[in-house]
Amino acid sequence: MRITEGDSSRSSMSQLREIDLPTRLLELKTLGWIQSSRRGDTGVGKTIEDYLGIPENNLGEPDCLYHGLPIEIKGRRLDTSSMITLFTLEPETRHLKDADLIRKYGYRNSRGRPALKVTLTPASFTPQGLKLEIDKEVGSIAIVDRGGYKPWVWTTDDINIKLRNLCVIIARTKKENAREYFMIESADLATELDTTCFFDLVAKGLVKIDLRMHLKPSGVARNHGTAFRLSSYSHLLGCYRDVKRIL
Repeated sequence: MRITEGDSSRSSMSQLREIDLPTRLLELKTLGWIQSSRRGDTGVGKTIEDYLGIPENNLGEPDCLYHGLPIEIKGRRLDTSSMITLFTLEPETRHLKDADLIRKYGYRNSRGRPALKVTLTPASFTPQGLKLEIDKEVGSIAIVDRGGYKPWVWTTDDINIKLRNLCVIIARTKKENAREYFMIESADLATELDTTCFFDLVAKGLVKIDLRMHLKPSGVARNHGTAFRLSSYSHLLGCYRDVKRIL
């Protein structure tokens, strides 16, 4: 779920459903092996959302309410070392639209299209002259170029939209006849994100930001979602004021 170009404000959360997560996830666990709804990295999370009746959307809002708290649900395979996509989210503060960002900093990809597909950290500039800049006092994560210009800036509010409260569900997986099945192993509920701690993860390069966009022949930008990614939930869970095992 992500904010797409053209959205001028964050969606209201008034339509989120209240879900008793411990009870519903236990029900799902007792069903045993469940066939995944989707192939790929998002298969576990998508299947859980389908079972819980959570519609897929592009509004950038959390998935549900639990005891009145907005919760983002994340599924993860137990035996995997792949990078985790925490969320995809363009910032509220964008001085350049997607197409302009590509034209200013992009390159020609193997198909001859103007593109901007890069991984950003604060450590060093990419060949395109971009990196991240963290300001923990202001509460911001900015894309900055060599001249100091900041075309995109994420704020504390942006990050809290997706990570304020998190339910991380770990599942065992198996494959039969080229189909993937999973069974829930555990679920942790993490509440009250310390955004300063999260900014520290970005500053250390433990959380990276991937730009994934190109221009179509028409000149319109195709954005596959600006992804915040990390290797392990253990780093992130340490940034919450309270973490409880609910299953």
